[in-house]
Amino acid sequence: IATLVMGWISTITRTTQTTVSNRTTEAVNCASAAIVVDDVYIQTVARTGTVIVRSTGQTDDLTIASALLFNTTGNSVTPAETLPVSDFDKGEIQTFTYSSTGINSCANFSKAVVATNCGGVSAIFDRTPKCT
Repeated sequence: IATLVMGWISTITRTTQTTVSNRTTEAVNCASAAIVVDDVYIQTVARTGTVIVRSTGQTDDLTIASALLFNTTGNSVTPAETLPVSDFDKGEIQTFTYSSTGINSCANFSKAVVATNCGGVSAIFDRTPKCT
């Protein structure tokens, strides 16, 4: 019985140690992660939008989990790019393109919201976009 119990405790200890180690590594990486939305462009004739996101933190391999454009009525538009986007390293720039009639002018643009896999690491652009 003692051999069975010791084997079981050993397995639980190894599993717990691996889980804690992985979560600690993720927490340390996320602590130095940061992103910013540099600019938003709305092309009124083509009815498209572009969001430019930059990694300003010190973390490599960040994942962009979502990138949404919102209009003034609260409706959102998803980008043409497949999400999530992985391997977003420090200093890199990611561009998202949107095709929608929901945000077809600067007048009905509300904000762009980009979120990462790190809780609390996101960016909101709620200024006036550049319109063409």
